[in-house]
Amino acid sequence: MKDLYNYIKESEKDGKNGHYEDFVDEDTGEIVTLWVDDPDPELEKLKWETYEKNHEKVRKIYKKCKEQEKEVKNKLEKLEDEMWEYEQDLKDAKRNYRQLQIDQDEEVGALYVAGKFKEGEEKAQEYGEQFNKLADEIESLKNKIKKLQPEIAKLEEIRTNIWEPYYKADEEDMKKYREIMGK
Repeated sequence: MKDLYNYIKESEKDGKNGHYEDFVDEDTGEIVTLWVDDPDPELEKLKWETYEKNHEKVRKIYKKCKEQEKEVKNKLEKLEDEMWEYEQDLKDAKRNYRQLQIDQDEEVGALYVAGKFKEGEEKAQEYGEQFNKLADEIESLKNKIKKLQPEIAKLEEIRTNIWEPYYKADEEDMKKYREIMGK
């Protein structure tokens, strides 16, 4: 409940509805008490209705952008999943290549140490074929990844650009809101 002193203070300005409000002076840091008129409820209602009417356009643009983004996002996720699989396969192929090098060194090296040069050469040829297969697989996977990267980048750019109309409309909407509200 308001005390009588505050009620009198609020009513003393020419019969207008308003109140005293404390502000901090930016220059001096002092607390200053100023009379602030209360807003007219009818005018505020009219301002809000005008804003809602203008803002409906922005909502429609937002929904449209959201739907477009969803379509692009689905395509992008499929490509990213495919890229991830290729990257995992590439890691596995590189790991197999390193392991094959270790196996070759142990097996062929042991044959050479034992003086079995002919058997060592035959084993080295077998390993060479396996190295060639793995090298081809690695190269193929790298090419697939290189092919997907521009497609993914293009979809990401499209996804980013989808929101430009919304940002522009929202900014214009905020300008109109400030004009309507007198700020």
